[in-house]
Amino acid sequence: MGSTFSSYEIARSGMYVSQRGLFTTGHNISNVNTPGYVRQQSIIAEYNPMKSGNFQVGIGAYIQQTRQIRDQFLDNMYRDESQLLGYSEAKNKIIEEVQTVFGEPSDMGLNAVIDQFFQSWQELSKDPESLTVRAMVRQRGVAFTNAVNHIAAQLDKLQQDINNEIKIKIGEINSIAQQIAQLNVQIAQNEATGDKANDLRDQRNLLLDDLSKLVNTDITERPNGMVYIAIGGTYLVHGEKTEKIKADFNSPNSYFLTAKWEKTDKIVDVASGTLKGLIEVRGDVAGFKGSVENGSVAEGMDADSDAALDSYKFDPATKNLIPEIRKGLNILVNLMVRKINEIHKNGVGIDGSTGIDFFSKIDDTLPFEIGNIQVNPVLDGDDGLNKIAAAATAGLPGDNTVAQQVVDLRRKEFLRTGNLTVNIDDFYNSIITWIGTTGQETARAVENQNKLVNEIQNRKEALSGVSMDEEMTNMMKYQHAYNASARVINVIDQMIDQIVNRMGIVGR
Repeated sequence: MGSTFSSYEIARSGMYVSQRGLFTTGHNISNVNTPGYVRQQSIIAEYNPMKSGNFQVGIGAYIQQTRQIRDQFLDNMYRDESQLLGYSEAKNKIIEEVQTVFGEPSDMGLNAVIDQFFQSWQELSKDPESLTVRAMVRQRGVAFTNAVNHIAAQLDKLQQDINNEIKIKIGEINSIAQQIAQLNVQIAQNEATGDKANDLRDQRNLLLDDLSKLVNTDITERPNGMVYIAIGGTYLVHGEKTEKIKADFNSPNSYFLTAKWEKTDKIVDVASGTLKGLIEVRGDVAGFKGSVENGSVAEGMDADSDAALDSYKFDPATKNLIPEIRKGLNILVNLMVRKINEIHKNGVGIDGSTGIDFFSKIDDTLPFEIGNIQVNPVLDGDDGLNKIAAAATAGLPGDNTVAQQVVDLRRKEFLRTGNLTVNIDDFYNSIITWIGTTGQETARAVENQNKLVNEIQNRKEALSGVSMDEEMTNMMKYQHAYNASARVINVIDQMIDQIVNRMGIVGR
């Protein structure tokens, strides 16, 4: 009878295994559209056989585990490439906004404003006594100063907007870290009995993917199922605990936020991800409180001297994108304005005035730069028009010497980029070309990274995604197996009934 009841256990185990398999299949089907869900599989194993005389007899099957169909190597690849994607996307987004600020090429861009300014001086050289033309010169000068000051204001605003975005991203990192720590605790508790907390692991892995796009992470899993996450060698998450990151100024006199560890006040070693991209394009130099070269002028050197602005090279590998653009514009505006002032001061107005600058500073404590330039208020009003110097000699009707010198300045090569000496147009075009080239490179990087991330994601989906066809096949397989095991029990019942109730009836 012992072997008979063992047969019942074999059939029962078959029904149980099939039932668990159906549960897993149903769970997969119900989560086919759940973000981050990884399909699960019931792993069936046979019980150790029992000894029956000289033979070993099987005693059925059991569910060894319900495992996830996941490739850790693909997960690591996805997170590594997501860091680079987040970095490239952040840079590309800001560069697109910078290109919008300049709006080149267009009739409203700075290049067109500069062209119209020098054209007005060209007209003045043709009719130096005309008050109408003089009014146009002043108007075009105002348009030029408004244009460069507007660019300065837009770049200031963009840097502040990035500052706020950095603060938001740091908050997201802290929030994700806290959620991961909570899941660590739940996973460890659930897996203490030997089972796998697959659904909780799915939630945690989705958060790890999100975190990896924001910042560089080094992820390790401990035997208890908890993950430890480090950024630049310092733990953000260690088991059930987290170390908070704060958005703080990167130096006592800085206007810009960076990521610091709250406990130690040390700057976080951000090497990649969205956070790194934002910090790089914003830069660490405040344009609205800077000098002509935004802090790069040698100590003790007059920021308005030609020596301070001797050469400028647009570095494609710069880590301070907006300050670098500012630096180029500041050099252009500073030298152009000072050269025009030098010419104008040596000229004579209709009223005999001389020694007057055409441009003046808004803030005398700062050098001429974008955001700190205006047409000299002395030239305002009708009297001011008479002070615009077109002549080199007083009382000489039709003298256009000074006006022509301003016109000729446009073609003079007095600005340097690297080893080249160029004119105003070429220097400005170098800035625009550099911005455009940088934009193309970042856009290409985003496109390439998107392709790579999507390819890895597709490989993950092919392995870990739920296939309805496969699940329907499994459903039928487990259903038939369940029915077959139930049928075995019925057959055993019939056999026992035959033995108990029917054997020995003949001859009674």
